[in-house]
Amino acid sequence: MYEVTVEDEFSAAHFLKLYDGFWEKRHGHNWKVAVTARAKKLDSMGVVTDFERLRPLLKKVLGQFSEISINDHPDFKNEKRNPSTENIARRIYDRLKAEFRSKNARLVKVAVWETPDACATYSR
Repeated sequence: MYEVTVEDEFSAAHFLKLYDGFWEKRHGHNWKVAVTARAKKLDSMGVVTDFERLRPLLKKVLGQFSEISINDHPDFKNEKRNPSTENIARRIYDRLKAEFRSKNARLVKVAVWETPDACATYSR
């Protein structure tokens, strides 16, 4: 198996409903996101997929989350789902998956860092 990964960042705020039912205070993060595509074999150019196919897609999706309160994003506003790092990774994965086209590669995971030392990953 071969894999390629591209990374980007965005800044946004969020707040979570805690186990006791209370809401934590709104706070912000500089989120880092890595998206990985995988292929069993390399394409005719000798790559999994061109990095320049993944980068603009990731930038486009992250632009929808940038400089907002993620709680107000359409993926979370009307949901009972917390905008946790895990759920944000899943939403970014779903949005990227809908746009990524390749005969050779498939999107396999999205990792989101809320802080430099804490990360959540969604994969299929």
